[in-house]
Amino acid sequence: MFMNGEILTDLNDLKRCFSIDELLYSYGNGELEIFLEKIGEHEKAEQIQEISENNALLLIRLYDILDLPYEDSEEKIRRNFA
Repeated sequence: MFMNGEILTDLNDLKRCFSIDELLYSYGNGELEIFLEKIGEHEKAEQIQEISENNALLLIRLYDILDLPYEDSEEKIRRNFA
């Protein structure tokens, strides 16, 4: 999976290259779930699968599943995992 032009190989890569728009896009097209399965994060992939697409709290659920702080901007998340 790619995020911010980089190939992701684990959750730390995702957090280091974090982009809200790309996270939502990869969720929407199923790539996020496939990525999580591929890197052995089966429980997180299952949680992604259980999210209702019409859920108004989608971003909050994604942050929760990926253990990201709700209050952090995408820039701060990238800085914290650089």
